[in-house]
Amino acid sequence: MGDILFTQRRITHKKRTRALISGLALGCLLISGPLQADITEQRQAFLEAEQLAKNGKLNADDPRVLALKDYPLYPYLEFYRLSALDSGLTPSVVNRFSQQFPDSHLEGLLRYRLTQQLGAKKHWDNYITSYNQLDNPSTEMQCLFIEAQLAAGDHQSGLALATKLWQEGHSQPDECDPGFEQLIKEKAISSDIALSRVLNALDEGNSGLAKYASRFIVKADAKSIANKAQAIYSDPDQILSLSQTPGNLKPYLARIQHIAIRRAYRSSFNKAYDLLIALGDRLILSQANTSLLQRVGIRIAKDLNPEDEKRLARLDSGFTAPELTEWRIRLALYEQDWKRALVYIGKLPSEMQNEGRWHYWHSIADSRIQLQTPDFGTLPAERSFYGFMSAERSGQSYQLNQQSPRFTDEIYQPLSDSVQMARIKELIALDRYQVARSEWNQWKTALDSQGRQAVAHLMRDMDWYQQGIITAAYEGLWNDLQLRFPTVYMDHFSKHASKQNIDPIWALAISRQESALFPWARSSVGARGLMQLMPRTAKHTAKLIGIRYPGTDSLYDPAVNIRLGTAYLSEMYQKFDGNRVYASAAYNAGPHRVTRWLQQGHSLPLDIWIETIPFDETRNYVQNVLSFALIYGEMNGQRRKLFNEQEQAQFRVAMR
Repeated sequence: MGDILFTQRRITHKKRTRALISGLALGCLLISGPLQADITEQRQAFLEAEQLAKNGKLNADDPRVLALKDYPLYPYLEFYRLSALDSGLTPSVVNRFSQQFPDSHLEGLLRYRLTQQLGAKKHWDNYITSYNQLDNPSTEMQCLFIEAQLAAGDHQSGLALATKLWQEGHSQPDECDPGFEQLIKEKAISSDIALSRVLNALDEGNSGLAKYASRFIVKADAKSIANKAQAIYSDPDQILSLSQTPGNLKPYLARIQHIAIRRAYRSSFNKAYDLLIALGDRLILSQANTSLLQRVGIRIAKDLNPEDEKRLARLDSGFTAPELTEWRIRLALYEQDWKRALVYIGKLPSEMQNEGRWHYWHSIADSRIQLQTPDFGTLPAERSFYGFMSAERSGQSYQLNQQSPRFTDEIYQPLSDSVQMARIKELIALDRYQVARSEWNQWKTALDSQGRQAVAHLMRDMDWYQQGIITAAYEGLWNDLQLRFPTVYMDHFSKHASKQNIDPIWALAISRQESALFPWARSSVGARGLMQLMPRTAKHTAKLIGIRYPGTDSLYDPAVNIRLGTAYLSEMYQKFDGNRVYASAAYNAGPHRVTRWLQQGHSLPLDIWIETIPFDETRNYVQNVLSFALIYGEMNGQRRKLFNEQEQAQFRVAMR
């Protein structure tokens, strides 16, 4: 369903505020002390003052501002108030903000806003100072910086940056025009620089820009190269005659070959293949060309046509592209040609041969050839999909290797009581997870590894499970399964999964893979919530189970999302006859694709079918979901096999 983009729920400010104030009114009836009442009142006052600040209607001496100075999100109120200033936002104002809130990520945002304003007003001296304090200036800002340098008399630095940006293979923002005009005026665009832009533009598919850049080439040799590159872009087959007589093109030949093959690939991967084969030994195996060769080969391999193995052998007879070699192994597995699979595994770099994936398949292939029981060595002791499969095959117990770090109160308490944690808690109370993540990103730079790990556990304890999962990955806490696999929302999963006759732990594993257990998750294609439902799918599922579809925003409600998500997962489970492998793949890639893959490989053993799923994302997805379900079961005293009883029958086919 696409990469996950964690965003806030899209509700209008007025609607959000009404809902929050209504909740606060109820909360006031339940509070147990004055501190709780104070933070509730401050939160409401902050929301009201924040809106005024954003509209430029809040002064620094306003009593509402002064009353919030001890509220955790007071820096945000000041940020919004200052951001609304026009002429009043000056370097000294930003510097004072930085001194007042030295640990806040807002200083960088405010300085960014200041730099934009200084550039728009062409206050170049201050612009240069402010620009040099930015971490990631935009291209527009870089172009204004060129203008500022030129105005300050630093032509050398200004023209150097202008030259760098001018050579890019795509059009640049209008802010770049003054710098580029200066390059032209001073005749600083050499033939070599112009040729570089021609080649960059052709590589990116911008032939019009390449034609424009070629106007600046005056040297005969460079003009000849540019003309031939453009001709080859129009007709990639011309690269074949060019390769026979490189002449002065020799330094550029690999690059022009890449342009030709990439252009052919845009038309058809088969056309790119034919061109690569025709080039043969004349193909210069630069990093870019090797990568493109690998891309073409993998695209062919993913059709899972055994006849294509001969094409792949012609394309990469020397096994120079490891990822393509992996797909050649998969094609051998698809045909259950164990000797060929074993040979190809031996062609991988040694570090790849030692990975769990290829260790597993080496053991399987060798056992088929030797007609003996597979020897997996230490692989069954690994907590991984291939470790679990090898343990299941050899009758060994699964090894979770759970090990969570312990933190004393001396470590926990200062972090829990910190101003950073207070801000994060308030931002989460307001459903502002994106901003809370920015707070965390700023804070973690000041913490050591132990501190970051401890804060990850604190975030989990306040139900921000996703951040604990992400931090565990960044900090290498692979054995901290309590942090990585929190058992949450089980009342909903148990209730709704049981109604749909599917395993609640499996549904939880799907949610863990889909959203990292973040209710507000939204993918780049619009899937929402814990189980990442597309609105159209949710609406279809609601109709299928006979309930009213409550609308897109409701998908951020765990109860609604899990009810509809488990119903859709059950639909996939029934469609594929109780096989969670196929149902999980269908949940990710769509049932029509899984049906097509099954038609191609209907008799394959289950482990081979998983290994040869054409979509890398779906293959990893299925492996993760099965592994996560096993881990969750083991952690919660509900032991499961990696494959259920129905799936075991197909898995055992390969065990004989």
